Amino acid sequence: MGRLSYCALLFLLIFVACSQESLDQKSGVLEQGVADETSQRVKLVEYKNDRVDYVIEAENMERFTDRRMLYGYKVTLSAYGKDGMISSVIKADTTIVDDARNIVFANGNVIFTTPEGEIRTQKMFWERSLDEITVPVALTLTRQGDVMTGSNMRTNTKLSYVEMDAVAAEGYFDEKEFLDW
Repeated sequence: MGRLSYCALLFLLIFVACSQESLDQKSGVLEQGVADETSQRVKLVEYKNDRVDYVIEAENMERFTDRRMLYGYKVTLSAYGKDGMISSVIKADTTIVDDARNIVFANGNVIFTTPEGEIRTQKMFWERSLDEITVPVALTLTRQGDVMTGSNMRTNTKLSYVEMDAVAAEGYFDEKEFLDW
């Protein structure tokens, strides 16, 4: 009798487990993460109204139009001011341009250059709508021949102010400027 109940139980499990209802389960659509456009050795010009906003050149580029995201590899991004002149240049191994939030993420051997100076680091965030640059890692800042190193920097594209932690500096200073402290 024990064998007969095991066989009946096994038959019942097979019959219920293979029913059509167990095969017709609903599942959501998985996000594919496939770029809408993929390009090699590309130059893209972004306009704001009738003027050039920025030009991005990349060895490889992936564009996600629905999310307004652009992923670039081995990138040079040149930003233009309202006067039509280049205001800053970012070079990096990888760059993400998030047009929806107006933020640029740069990673790997990042060099940010403006007429006012240069930042070298491994990671940088540029919130373009606020004109605020954040560097959460170690960096080197060169301004007017003076070199500062540190971490956790916050500044703007003109480098008119700089806030950073663990600062070390090289350069010349005028003692008269510091006597009024």
